[in-house]
This record gives sequence, structure tokens and C-alpha cells, in this order.
Amino acid sequence: MGRPYAGIVYWRRSLWNGTRCVPVLLTLDEGRLRARDRRDAEVFAAPAERAEARGTIFGTMLLTVGGSRYALVAAGATVSPAPSAGQLRQLDEYAVRAEPVPDLASWWEVLARAGVAVR
Repeated sequence: MGRPYAGIVYWRRSLWNGTRCVPVLLTLDEGRLRARDRRDAEVFAAPAERAEARGTIFGTMLLTVGGSRYALVAAGATVSPAPSAGQLRQLDEYAVRAEPVPDLASWWEVLARAGVAVR
């Protein structure tokens, strides 16, 4: 399956409210794509080949997983919350065995290699 990947990206839950642009820990491990929020709740989890990603002219990644669309961006708004201590701890734990993905732009190639339909 290859090496796992992990990184923090921001989920734009609202186009207008910057506080609703929240950090998620995005991981790709053993062919499963998963996102967890600041409270460690699962936002989505699915086999990578069941996901689809497409970009917008504004640099947003629209990731469709299980019929739901998630707008992911590289950084939140100035009023967006920072990653939680738990997310940062989990990212550090992944770093022992995972390849860090430093920004949203780097996820495109990782997702395509994992079987995500990238357009």
C-alpha cells in the first residue's frame, strides 16, 4: 500500500463565516482517506478510490467522499481556529511513520497515486 501520509488542511464549512473554516487532520493510510476535526471526531473516512477531487480557480480542493463534498483550503481565515493540541499530537505521532504533506497543493499528487479520481 505504500507509506502513509498526513497533514493539516482547513475545511471551509461556510463560504462566508471564517470561524467555520476549521482545521482537519487529513490522512491517507492503507488506502483509506480520513479527516478528523479539532475534537477528534471523524469528518469522513473512505477507501481512496471512492473519493474524487477537483480544484477551483481559487485554490480550493473540492473533495467528494461518500456523496458529500468538502471544500478544503490551505489555510483558514484570520478568525479561524488553530489546529488543536490533539491534532498536532496526532500529526506528530503520524510523523514517525508517515510522510508529512506540508500543504494542500502537495496533496494532489498523493491523492492521484492513491486512486482518488483527480480532475
